[in-house]
Amino acid sequence: MYTAIFVGLYLAGWATLAFLPWLGWSVATRGRAGLWNLPLCLAAGVAAGLAVPLLGATGWGGFWLSFALAFVVPLGLLAARHWARLPQPAASPAPGRPPQRS
Repeated sequence: MYTAIFVGLYLAGWATLAFLPWLGWSVATRGRAGLWNLPLCLAAGVAAGLAVPLLGATGWGGFWLSFALAFVVPLGLLAARHWARLPQPAASPAPGRPPQRS
């Protein structure tokens, strides 16, 4: 029972730290982080956090490294997805309105 509680606390901590980059990116870009990126960020953060003890880093160093990676990996994922997007064409003016000239 205690093992399940501690595993649940680890998963909740990793998911919370994976949520923060998405929240910050969404606020900074006025919602352009994309709701479809949220589960991707949560999965990446939990996978990165879980990978640290599975690769052998245990103790306090592994504990803090897993939480740091649970924050940094989704942030890097969002940055890579942002910079890899293709430029979108400019929106056309509303029907019946002439295009504005600059």
